Amino acid sequence: MDCMIAERDGVAVVTPAADLDNQTSREFQDRLDPLVTAGTCQFVLDLQHVSFLDSAGLAALVRLYKHVRIGEGDVRLAGVCPAVQKILDLTRLNRVFAIYPTAEEAAASFRRAD
Repeated sequence: MDCMIAERDGVAVVTPAADLDNQTSREFQDRLDPLVTAGTCQFVLDLQHVSFLDSAGLAALVRLYKHVRIGEGDVRLAGVCPAVQKILDLTRLNRVFAIYPTAEEAAASFRRAD
């Protein structure tokens, strides 16, 4: 999966270039696992290019969240389209992930929390 990863003040901003589904979620996880292993514990997932999320995509988000929370980090979402927001609402994951309009706002929220 094509995924842009940028580091901003200790926060990994990850921007998937396509939907997170059964076909792409494993590769998405494979891109993030080395970051988690290296100790990155603050993630912003910029979902501006994600218009569809299935159960495998949701599982990838939850897996990242669980691994990061073990190290007392956090995962925040940004740029969520209405269709993906509806899925997050239905699964109540909107209560787990803080959701921001932009990746910049999500990344800045880590600085405010410190």
